[in-house]
Amino acid sequence: MIFFQTLVFIFSSIFLSLSISGYGMITYSNIKKNFFLDIFLGLIIISLIITFVHFFYQINLLLAFFIFLTGIGIFFYKKNFSFFGLLKTKNIYYFLIFFLLVPIFLSQKYHEDFGYYHLPYALSLIEEKIIFGFANIDKPYVYNSIWLNLYSIFFLNDKNFNFLTLPSFLLFLSFVLFSLNQLLLKKEKTASEYFLLITLFYFILKFTRISEFGVDLPAVIFSILAIYYFLKFSETNIKDEKQEYFFLFSIFSIFSILIKLSTIPVAVLPLFLFLKYFKDLKFDIFRLKFLLIYFLLITFFTQQFIYTGCLFFPNNLTCLDVSWLNEDNINLSKELELTNKGYSSQIKEYITPGDYLKNYNWLGFWLKRSFIEILEHSLTIILPVMTFLFFQKNKINSNFILKDKLGLYLFLILGLLFWLNYSPVYRFAIHLFLTLFFVVFIRYLLSINFSKKFFLFFLMTFVFFSFSKNILKLNKLENIFFGIKKIDNQYLISDSTSIQPIKVYKPDVKKNTLKNGWQGRLCWNIPFICSYNSLDVKEKNGYLIINKLSN
Repeated sequence: MIFFQTLVFIFSSIFLSLSISGYGMITYSNIKKNFFLDIFLGLIIISLIITFVHFFYQINLLLAFFIFLTGIGIFFYKKNFSFFGLLKTKNIYYFLIFFLLVPIFLSQKYHEDFGYYHLPYALSLIEEKIIFGFANIDKPYVYNSIWLNLYSIFFLNDKNFNFLTLPSFLLFLSFVLFSLNQLLLKKEKTASEYFLLITLFYFILKFTRISEFGVDLPAVIFSILAIYYFLKFSETNIKDEKQEYFFLFSIFSIFSILIKLSTIPVAVLPLFLFLKYFKDLKFDIFRLKFLLIYFLLITFFTQQFIYTGCLFFPNNLTCLDVSWLNEDNINLSKELELTNKGYSSQIKEYITPGDYLKNYNWLGFWLKRSFIEILEHSLTIILPVMTFLFFQKNKINSNFILKDKLGLYLFLILGLLFWLNYSPVYRFAIHLFLTLFFVVFIRYLLSINFSKKFFLFFLMTFVFFSFSKNILKLNKLENIFFGIKKIDNQYLISDSTSIQPIKVYKPDVKKNTLKNGWQGRLCWNIPFICSYNSLDVKEKNGYLIINKLSN
C-alpha cells in the first residue's frame, strides 16, 4: 500500500512541478535557466492567478486542470528541458535526496493550525467566491496569507485532502535541491553559495515534519531566496545579471511579506540597493516583468480590504468606513503581541497587559520561556558549520570583502528590532538568525578549500537522519496514510442570531472523537461557514457579506 501511495505521490509531484515551472519560465531571460528557480517563480504566479480569479469565481476542479495543463503546455513550448538534464548519472544525488525526503510528506500528521484555519481557509475559496468581511469569521483570517490561496487549487476534488499541503513540500524540496545545485555548480564558491550551505544544513536537520511547515516556512524560504539574490547582485558586475537579480530579490522579498507579515524587514534589501544604485536601476522598475510585482501587490491588498475593511492590516489609518470593518480586529495586534511576548494566565494574576508591555517588563518572562528554544535552533545552525569547517583544509592568503554589507547590516538590525518588539517567536526570525550566523562565519568559510566529496557525505548524513525519523513514523500503524488522514468532525448549527437562510456551523465538542481534545474544537472540514462567533451573513449580487455580532 505504502509503495503504491509513494508512486502516486512521485508521479503527481513530477507532473505538478513541471506545470509550476512552466509559469516560472516566462518571467526571466538574462541568467542561466534553472528548473528550481522556475518553480519558485511559478508558485508566485499561480498564487497571483488564484487570488485574482477568486474575486469573481470559486476555485474548482475545472480551473485547477486548466491552470496545470496550461503550465505543462508552457513548459514544452519554451523547450527548456533543464529538468531532464537532472536525469544524467552524475546528478544522482538530486534523485536520491528527493526519494529520501518523500517520507516527510507521507508521514504528515494533523497540526493545530491546519485544523484551525489552513484547511477551512482553503475550503472557503472552493465553496465561495471572495467574501466581504471574511476576517469576521475568526481571528486567524484577519492576517490573511497568499500562500493559503495557493492551497485551494491543490484540493483536486479529493475529500481526503491528500495534496492540499503539497505546495509547501514542493517548495521545501525545491529549495533543498536548488541549494545543492548552486553549491555543486561552481568550483569557486562565493559568499552567496556559502549562505545557502548554512541554510541547507539547518533546514535538513530541523524541518523533518510537514506539520512544522505551515505558512512560516514558505515565508522564510522566500526571504532566504531574497537574501541570496541580494548577495548575487553584489557579487556580479554584469549589467544583465544585475537587472535580473534585482527583479528576483525584489519579488521574493515582497512575496515573503504577503505570506507572513513578520518578514516585512526583508523589504529593506531591495530598497537599499535601489537607493544606492539609483542611476543604474531607476528605469528597471518600469520593465514589463515588474508589472507582475505591482499586480501582485494590488491584488493582495484588494483582497485584504475585502476581508478586513483595511488596505494594510493592522494599520488603522488604511481602514475605510465599510459595514464589515470590525474594531475588535483592529485591536487584535496588541493581543497577538502579548501572546508572542509570553503573557500567560499565571502572569495575568499580578500584572496588567499594559504594564507587562511597558519598559520591556516582559523581557525576563520571555527569555525564561524562549531561551532553550533559541539556544537549540542556534546550535543547529552553528554546530554543522563548525564541524564542516573543522574537516576542511585552509587556503593561503584569503581576502574577503562583503559587498553592500551596510544593506545586510541594516536588514539585520531593523529585522531583529522589529522581531523583538512585535513578534518575538523564533520561527518568525529563522531567516534573521541564519543571516546573522552567515555574517559571523563567512570569512572562515571562504578561507577553506571546498571539498565536494566531504560536502556530499556531510549532507547525505543529515538527509538520512531526516529519512530515518520519518520511516519510524510510517512504521506506526496509526500514521500509515498518504497526505492528510481522513477527518470525521461532528458539528452543530451555530446559535448565530443571523436570520437569513445561510447556515453557520460550529464543532460539536461533545461528540468529536479526534485525538487530543483541542482538535475537536477546531473547524477542520466542517461545512462552510464554520465559526464560534455570532455572525450576520447577507448575500448581495452573488457575494457574501459577513459582519460580527456582539456576543
